[in-house]
Amino acid sequence: MTITIELPPDLEARFVAEAKSRGVSVGDVVKAYLYHAPPEPSPKQLTAGEVDRELEEAADLIPEGIPPLSDEAMSRESIYTREDYWNR
Repeated sequence: MTITIELPPDLEARFVAEAKSRGVSVGDVVKAYLYHAPPEPSPKQLTAGEVDRELEEAADLIPEGIPPLSDEAMSRESIYTREDYWNR
């Protein structure tokens, strides 16, 4: 496959200088960089049904009999008491 891209002059100069110092072609230098830094695979987009199924599976991991947290346990005062005290 052949791909043609326009490089900024400074980047082109860096590739040319590296190719000369290694005694290889500029194409070989660019290929080496591409092999070492391939693009990340794009994350799969889940449908609403798939998201719902994944959340149900995650909820099934919670053991039976664990009581829910109370409103007071989830309040800001309950969560940040130590930090607020330290910042006085």
